[in-house]
Amino acid sequence: MDSFDPQAGDVRAETVNLRQASARNVYAGSATLTMGNAQNVSAENVTIKQAGARNVEAKSVTLKQGGVMQITADRVDAAAAGVGVIRADEVEIGPGCQVGATIADDVAMEESVAPVIIARHEAKLDQSGAGVLVANRVSLTNSAVLLAVADAIQGDVRVQVRPQVAAVFGAALGAALGVALLIGRRTR
Repeated sequence: MDSFDPQAGDVRAETVNLRQASARNVYAGSATLTMGNAQNVSAENVTIKQAGARNVEAKSVTLKQGGVMQITADRVDAAAAGVGVIRADEVEIGPGCQVGATIADDVAMEESVAPVIIARHEAKLDQSGAGVLVANRVSLTNSAVLLAVADAIQGDVRVQVRPQVAAVFGAALGAALGVALLIGRRTR
């Protein structure tokens, strides 16, 4: 985060409550944003309700009816929200969420959508959808996944692409992207 500057709209306190207000950077032990916004929030515990932030770094984040571009936390609980990227140990995505990418140890998703989910341990989807899902263990209940790569998949599963085919596809895509990057660098 940027250096602390109160004149630029930075806020620092043990407890910060922004209600219908904005801040550039928030540094706190506990931060709550309600119907407001902040560019960057760094706190132990963050609660965002009907509000938004660009970047959030915290131990615990609760997001309800809000939006965040990027969250880095130990634990994230979201419902009726939109998030660009979540990086966390534990993620619980409740009904009505749209998350661009989730990278976590464990992911539980209910009635939500995420194009990309990468779970180091386990991903549980209930009435949800994912484009690409990579995890050690996957549990699906009334959910749809376009491409799943996992050691174990349980639930109502129809496999469209086997792991071997996915590996070949991934290698080919990686090689194509690598060539495109090399060509792009040469033309600059």
